[in-house]
Amino acid sequence: MKQDFMQAMIKRRSIYQLGDNVALSKEQIATVISECVKHTPSAFNMPTTNIVVAFGEKHQQIWQNVKAVLKEHLAKKEDVFSAAQAKIDKFASGIGTILYYEDQEVVNELKETYAMYAENFSVWSMQAGGMVQFAVWSALADNGIGANLQHYNPLIDEKMQEMFNVPDTWKLVAQMPFGSIEQQPGEKYFEPLDNRIKVY
Repeated sequence: MKQDFMQAMIKRRSIYQLGDNVALSKEQIATVISECVKHTPSAFNMPTTNIVVAFGEKHQQIWQNVKAVLKEHLAKKEDVFSAAQAKIDKFASGIGTILYYEDQEVVNELKETYAMYAENFSVWSMQAGGMVQFAVWSALADNGIGANLQHYNPLIDEKMQEMFNVPDTWKLVAQMPFGSIEQQPGEKYFEPLDNRIKVY
């Protein structure tokens, strides 16, 4: 059995200690990400998943805005904010950030066009988005780039929309900071598979 794809999945871990010492150029990274978006499947081939890739100053601004929003929401919980700030600084130390969006206009159009399946399109949209996230994450890992997945939405939605002028119909679902792997993650624990997989 070919092991390339399996090895890429195994390499994919949540890397929190990020740096900017990455061998690939920004253009090469953007190409890797674009190819993942292009070739990831979705129900009805619906193009609901959209992304923003931010490098340099824009990458830094994302996490400055996240801190500003959290500071406002955690004004009376300084200890909690202090811990959150330390975590966010690790993300900002990377080389870039990917913002993942799902286009609700496309979802709603599909609901009208295929009314019989209307209640499923929101679920299918999120499934498609999750597959893109996994594909990108694994592809980055295969290229020696660490990443992790965060969910500061909906607290930061308005700030991100202002920063990148994304359409109102784009719903922010996740943020993925990435960069060089400055610290390897610990050993991963796996739940026994006997109760999760049934083979007949």
